[in-house]
Amino acid sequence: MAPLIYAHRGASGLFPENTMESFYAAVRRRADGIELDVQLSRDNKLVVIHDHTLDRTTTGSGPVRRYTLQELRQVRADRSSSSRYPKAKIPTLREVFQAFSVTPLRFIIELKNFLSDQPNLEELVIEQIRRFQLTERTVISTFNFDSLLRVKELDPAQTTGLLYVGPLSRPWEVASRYSADQLHVPMDQLSADLVKSTKQHGLTVLGWTVNSSREIQTALDLGVDGIITNYPGRARKIWRARS
Repeated sequence: MAPLIYAHRGASGLFPENTMESFYAAVRRRADGIELDVQLSRDNKLVVIHDHTLDRTTTGSGPVRRYTLQELRQVRADRSSSSRYPKAKIPTLREVFQAFSVTPLRFIIELKNFLSDQPNLEELVIEQIRRFQLTERTVISTFNFDSLLRVKELDPAQTTGLLYVGPLSRPWEVASRYSADQLHVPMDQLSADLVKSTKQHGLTVLGWTVNSSREIQTALDLGVDGIITNYPGRARKIWRARS
């Protein structure tokens, strides 16, 4: 089975990350799915943005949780000096689902609840997934391992991914402890032994963030089930050349 190509925050190597512009670009580049980050606004709306502050990726500043959704709409989600995408906004998870639920696109939703309190984030995300009937096409991932257990409590059928950074001893055992179905492995930790052992324990292996041509080739050679990349078009081209 061909490995799945997930666009990391959309086609974020070329477009403003976590924006509709970036997600549509990923679809045009034949990504199988998109990876996106979800957290709460002050009025508890599910907004799609990676950082807990606005400063790096938008024209706003300060914590995301300080602002209501309406206030977040006022900032531009392209902070680049060229301002090539003046209409780029912070989308909601609902808007993403409304746009792409009618397509075959898959989703990895990273819950941003590791460093910041996000009350009932799991419940609200699962509610949206169910509303659009996307359980079978969606993976919920997070660095907050306890949150993975909460997701499984809410919906045992929901696929989850244990997301980690740096070395982790016997990560397939950690994933099993937290009832995760997938292991999301940082590129620098991918190895033949890790991929083999993880699959032997019945888990799916995805590598992140796999960007350069060399990294993509390496990950594919190792037999991962999927890659998460800022450059889905590059990954698709390399996979086609191998097929």
